[in-house]
Amino acid sequence: MTRKVLFTLMLSCWTAMAPIAARATVDDASATQAPTDTPSVYDPALSQEAINREIDRFRRSEVSLHQALRIAEKIHPGSKTADISFEGGLDVPVYKVRTLRSGQIWEFDIDSSTAKVLNSVLFSTMDGLSETDRNSLAALNGVTLKMSDAIRIAERSAAGRAISGGLISKDGKLAFIVVVVSGKDLKQVTLEPTPRRR
Repeated sequence: MTRKVLFTLMLSCWTAMAPIAARATVDDASATQAPTDTPSVYDPALSQEAINREIDRFRRSEVSLHQALRIAEKIHPGSKTADISFEGGLDVPVYKVRTLRSGQIWEFDIDSSTAKVLNSVLFSTMDGLSETDRNSLAALNGVTLKMSDAIRIAERSAAGRAISGGLISKDGKLAFIVVVVSGKDLKQVTLEPTPRRR
């Protein structure tokens, strides 16, 4: 539930992705603004409490988003990260990482304190995804930027530490969305990639 509260505000991390080489846009991710798909009984104070707890656990984590990403990609050499997020609402805070390789999407839970892989499952195949998600993930091969690059750029742009990264389709184009914890704020960085030249 905490993940939904925290990340629905800033990104729906599983609907399109691509690397960046063009433009970075930084927006404050208002933690008290109700997501459009939430029920009418929305309690901003409760959500803010959940967000504060999640961010506090994230700040205490010894493993960074970059480290978790590298660990997951090493399990299947040649894979690309499509989605990564910190989940502090669990008994053991983890990074959930989804990677793509050879038409398969794998999901890993990586302990944010020890860097141990706690879970590794085949999440889906490309055939099992919606057309939008299939097109988005297929576009990963058409861009030069990787999620790790997008995270680095976002952290520099927003002067903080990334807590999640994913892909979205924005105005018909793919973009990386990275949420950064900067001071007391959450900032959403949108990175619009340049397609690879043929």
